[in-house]
Amino acid sequence: MYSDKTTKELTEVLDQYQMLTFESQLVLSKELTTRNSAVDSSELESAIGEKLHRIKNLDYLMDLGFNAQFTEQGVVVTRNTRAVIMDVLAIIIGIAVFFIGVYGIGSLVAMFVNGDDFNVFSLAINFAMASLVFNGFKFFNGIKRLIDYSGFRLSNENGVISLRKRFDLKLEEVKGALSDLQLEEEEEEMLLRLGEHVILNANAENIIQRMTLEELIKVLKKA
Repeated sequence: MYSDKTTKELTEVLDQYQMLTFESQLVLSKELTTRNSAVDSSELESAIGEKLHRIKNLDYLMDLGFNAQFTEQGVVVTRNTRAVIMDVLAIIIGIAVFFIGVYGIGSLVAMFVNGDDFNVFSLAINFAMASLVFNGFKFFNGIKRLIDYSGFRLSNENGVISLRKRFDLKLEEVKGALSDLQLEEEEEEMLLRLGEHVILNANAENIIQRMTLEELIKVLKKA
C-alpha cells in the first residue's frame, strides 16, 4: 500500500494518520519501521496502541451490540442495552416506512384504476413512496436480532463454554468444549461458532471487529 511511496510522501500521509482506517495505520507503521525512518511517528504509534488496548479489553464488542464483563472465572458476554434500543427503533422505523410504502402503492393503483388526473410530479412521489416497502422490510431485521439475542449470555465456566441464546424462538443453553469455538469467514461475514451454533457475527472486512473476535476466543480459552 505504501511501499511505492517516497519518505516525503509517507510523511505527508503520516500527518493525516487520524483520517486513515486502523488497517491503514498498521500498514503505515510497519512501512516506517521497515525503512528505519527517522520520522517521528509517536502519535501514530500511540493511536495504534490505544486501539490495541481497547481490542484486548474487548471494548469494541459494544460496536457489535455486546458487553464483556471480566470475572474471576473469565469473561461473561451479554447483549447491551444500546443494541436493544437500536433494534426497537429499527422495528418502529421499519413499520412506519412500510406503511408509507403501502400508501404509495395504494395511491398508484387508485390513479390508474380510477383514471384520476395526475401529473408527472404526483406520479414520481407515489412511485418513491411505493419503493419504501422494500426498505421497510430491511428494517425488520431488527425483529430477528431482538428475538435471537433476548436473554443472550456467553461465558466460560470451569473450562466449559456456555452459550445461552434463542434458537427458533426457544431460549436454550448449549455447552461445548474450548475446541468447539471456531471463527469462520463466510462471504463478507465473520462467524463466531460454538460447534454448529452461531454465537454472533461481525464484518469480515473490519479489522477491528475481526481482531476483537479473535481476542474474545483467546480470553474464553484462557479462562
